[in-house]
Amino acid sequence: FEQGALNAFEAVFPGIDVKLCHFHFGQNIWKRIQKYGLVKLYKDKQIRQQLANILSLPLMPPDDVTGLFVDIVEEPSNLDNKFLKLTDYILKNYIEHARFPIEKWNHFDLIEERPRTNNHVEGYHQQLNAHIGIHSSTWNWIMNVQKAEEITAIRVELIP
Repeated sequence: FEQGALNAFEAVFPGIDVKLCHFHFGQNIWKRIQKYGLVKLYKDKQIRQQLANILSLPLMPPDDVTGLFVDIVEEPSNLDNKFLKLTDYILKNYIEHARFPIEKWNHFDLIEERPRTNNHVEGYHQQLNAHIGIHSSTWNWIMNVQKAEEITAIRVELIP
């Protein structure tokens, strides 16, 4: 996550509940796994499960995250110094007095609100491409996007 981008966004849009990207959370953790030499330990089934548990923390209820993290850290196989470096990094950046508070990177409250796939977006793009064509003029593109927006507005109004 970029702290500067987060600060700028919150300054421009005060009062907005900013959610940090789940993909980038996982990417940040994976970079640390690589940096601390845990990739070799990843072959061990128990270590792999513990790392998967860490990567799933954004999907757990926010009030449970700290306790779940402690449970993961207290596993017997976590005595490896490399794993301790990783857990220290996560603790400082994501859990206690964190640079990125749990509320920012936790997505539990969004799970039921959003689709689980992006199929609806892919379908929309396929439909738009069918009308616009591959090498369409800018004018044709604008007209078709406006038409799609009008249809969407009508559909939204029809929702009970």
